[in-house]
Amino acid sequence: MQGAKPASVRIHRLSKPPVIAIVDDDEAVREALCDLLQVEGLTARPYESGAAFLADERADDCDCLVTDVRMPEMDGLELQHRLRARGSTLPVIFITSSDDRQARARALECGAVTWFTKPVADQALLGALRAALDGRDAHEPPGD
Repeated sequence: MQGAKPASVRIHRLSKPPVIAIVDDDEAVREALCDLLQVEGLTARPYESGAAFLADERADDCDCLVTDVRMPEMDGLELQHRLRARGSTLPVIFITSSDDRQARARALECGAVTWFTKPVADQALLGALRAALDGRDAHEPPGD
């Protein structure tokens, strides 16, 4: 099968739920996203800031990052920039109340999986996460 993942990768994914980092300065948003992901069998790891995420020695264990854009001290775009500067290829999904088209374009140019404007439908977010975890662009249909 062309494009199939080696069995060891599939087994690893089945034995260990993906870890999704949630970075948002709004505690209610963090809690809601964590609850949604946990119901879906994913491990959610909440962070109140980009700095807290970067300082966590477990950050490299994350399989995807869901982040807000507008946050004090370090916004989501700066977080994405710092990750890329470190050589990280961690998939990033932005969820924000901002309708800043320039910021959106910059995020996508720097490799963001997608950009959602709040409120985001649960199924849309879960679809983007599945795409990110499968290594696809969020706008590509799933392969066979």
